[in-house]
Amino acid sequence: MAKNGKTAKDSAKEDTSWRDEERTSPLKLSITMDKRIDLAVSVAIIVCGLFILVTARHISPGTVDDPVTSRGMPNIGGIILIMGGTILTVMRLLTWSQFPGNLVPAEGKEDDEGHPASWIRAWAVILAAWLSTWLLQPLGFLFATTLFLLVFLLVMGVRSWKMLIGFPTIYTLATWYIFSQLLHIILPLGPLTRLARSLGLTP
Repeated sequence: MAKNGKTAKDSAKEDTSWRDEERTSPLKLSITMDKRIDLAVSVAIIVCGLFILVTARHISPGTVDDPVTSRGMPNIGGIILIMGGTILTVMRLLTWSQFPGNLVPAEGKEDDEGHPASWIRAWAVILAAWLSTWLLQPLGFLFATTLFLLVFLLVMGVRSWKMLIGFPTIYTLATWYIFSQLLHIILPLGPLTRLARSLGLTP
């Protein structure tokens, strides 16, 4: 019994020690983030939301009876950006004087070993998304989406051929079937348009 009690105490002590280590000490904080830049990004998010709301006013309402209307998603996206940017701005202003100077503790956690954060990777994904949108008409949804997913997986470090071929193919075909065949949304098919029409898969 005494031995069991000692073991339980040691276990509780180790658990407490582990939890204490998880707590970040102010002395160990990495003071590397410039609060001015952080505030500027928050304000830029608000401005982006306002721009989307203003731009959405010029979108024609369309001819299809839709309760959300063609302006619905841009308006919702703009409002979300404004709300999120406002929350971040208020949080930064409330904690502005908590630390002297312009640098404040960095948020988040350190990069995983062997997988450092990279602005090149982020911009590569963004450029691939833009390129796939531009190629949507000439190549069609099936080819453009498959190509984008392949590039995305390569940029994220995936090297398994099963994943590189299987995931883009299955995801693209499933998405096309749901939107085109079940929801009857016309998606561009590029060079496959004639074949799809001959098979009755698209008007």
